Amino acid sequence: MESDNRKIQYGDFGKDGYVTRLSAAAQKAALWKIDLHVMPWSALLYLINYLDRTNMGAVKIANNDATPKADPLTQLGLSDTDWQLAISVFFIGYVLFELPSNLVIKKFGPARWISRIMVTWGVCAMCMGFCNNLAGLAVARFFLGVAEAGYFPGMMFYLSIWYSQREFGTRCSLFYCSANLAGAFGGLIAYGVSFMNGLGGYAGWRWIFILEGVPAIICGVLTWWVLPGFPHTVSWLSEEELEWIEHRRGSNAPSAKDKDFDKDEFVAVIKDPHAWLMSVMYFMCNLSGYAWVYWLPTIVRNLGFTSTTATLMTVPPYIVAWFVSLAVTWNSDRMQERVWHMICICLLLLVALILFVTIDPATPRGPGVLYFGSFLASCGVFPFIPLVWAWRTGTTKGTTGGATATALMGAVGNIAGAVSTFIFRSDWAPRYVPSFGICIAGTITVITMILIEHYWSMWEAKRAVKEGPTETDTPLAVGTSEA
Repeated sequence: MESDNRKIQYGDFGKDGYVTRLSAAAQKAALWKIDLHVMPWSALLYLINYLDRTNMGAVKIANNDATPKADPLTQLGLSDTDWQLAISVFFIGYVLFELPSNLVIKKFGPARWISRIMVTWGVCAMCMGFCNNLAGLAVARFFLGVAEAGYFPGMMFYLSIWYSQREFGTRCSLFYCSANLAGAFGGLIAYGVSFMNGLGGYAGWRWIFILEGVPAIICGVLTWWVLPGFPHTVSWLSEEELEWIEHRRGSNAPSAKDKDFDKDEFVAVIKDPHAWLMSVMYFMCNLSGYAWVYWLPTIVRNLGFTSTTATLMTVPPYIVAWFVSLAVTWNSDRMQERVWHMICICLLLLVALILFVTIDPATPRGPGVLYFGSFLASCGVFPFIPLVWAWRTGTTKGTTGGATATALMGAVGNIAGAVSTFIFRSDWAPRYVPSFGICIAGTITVITMILIEHYWSMWEAKRAVKEGPTETDTPLAVGTSEA
């Protein structure tokens, strides 16, 4: 009994009058339990997801140096434009089904719905290894997009079920930074699998698709049982811990107690200009991000490396970006500040893009400087995503509202995936100066939109304080947080 008394103390008043009975140490222990059950598996799933989604860059140059050439463009008779089309078709299916997918996640439960997503995308990913022409590849890519739709915003919604804004940024980064590891592992896997060229009568690029699809199917089946659902469905939380988790996230956070679909919350998000501004901002961010991810192997190869070496050389920038992302988001959570962290990251990307425009790789120091620029660009692309999602999920209301807001931002943002594939045109090779110029313009636009949203939200918040709450007021302004 004495031991229990040392653990329990009263304090930490919630906005609804709730008082937690958990001491600071007990709260940390409860959060640690959540981390152990939620984060490792979630990060693994996204690593697998990113491998399947972004392997097109490594696949494009796989065994390009072989004799005879065994890359997909040669074997399928594709041009660079055909390849860009195959990449972009994925996002048509992805964008169309993003919102519907996220709206049913509450009905079926996060674990079951994400399990379905993974199994179906694994099957579609494997199918790409058996395509024999552009039509087959495009169809497989389209259905891969349909299968994956709702995964990323669904996971953002899922994490918001478990975490408050005090730690969401860091957890989102731990989740998203598995993409950096996927980029690194993807390069290593592509490098290793390229030596399987000819095995079983299949080219190396076919084996990349096949082998990277298998883990998605296996982990998708396991997700049904491994990934926790809503907090109230697990057995490893005490009643006091469960009560604390529910209240600490605030009254606007998603909850299993909410309706499966709330029409008012859905309409409120669709009519909210802040929701559209942030979605367009995310589109502009992804314009540079996707272009960078898909074309990094080609960019590195054009610095003078062979195809195999270029694939291997893409690994270090991803590793460095992993550490930078964790550091930046940790500091953002510590300071409870998002806007200026995002702007600093955008400026880092801007410096890298300017280097690629101004430095000629043909000069003696050119390849070294531009390879250093690839580190800066990776560190400018990857930390931004968890920051902007932490900003967005902290400003939504309710379960349907949160699912709609994250899906809307994901859908609009991922249109950039279809557009970005055409930025690096073959007739702009090998330096791609116009391509990097487009990315520079996009990055400057992102910075401008962040500032507009930030000061617009501040102005609305000050006006609301002066005028007092009304029935039409937005419960939580986009630029603010309940943290």
